[in-house]
Amino acid sequence: MSEMSLTVTHTGKGFALDCTTPEGVPLRFDADGGTFGATPMQHLLAATGACALMDVNLILAKKRLTYSNLRVECVGERPSEGTPKPFHGIKLVFRVDGDVPQKAFDDAVRLSVEKYCSVEATLRKATPVAFEARVG
Repeated sequence: MSEMSLTVTHTGKGFALDCTTPEGVPLRFDADGGTFGATPMQHLLAATGACALMDVNLILAKKRLTYSNLRVECVGERPSEGTPKPFHGIKLVFRVDGDVPQKAFDDAVRLSVEKYCSVEATLRKATPVAFEARVG
């Protein structure tokens, strides 16, 4: 079993927080309405989409397909009131331009979300994740 370790530090300004990965990559957090960084829930939603998109990119590249503008729209459904406000559902809409057969894209997205994405696997039991794949 491997371990991942990060330290999140308060900047001393409002709700602004800093984190640096062991590779030196900065992550910035803030509260709703803050301008220093994304909220923790925005980071979680983005991490879900980013993890899956990295896998889709790898799968399409291995198939030697020509594509561009690979992206994923991430939508999280949360309660509007109360605390905490966990995601009750996440929808990922994957899009790509180029010479990508729909079946190949469908397969890449399905494999990513259902088999390879560690973030989605972490959320799977608590938050349903739906997905779509659209070419063009």
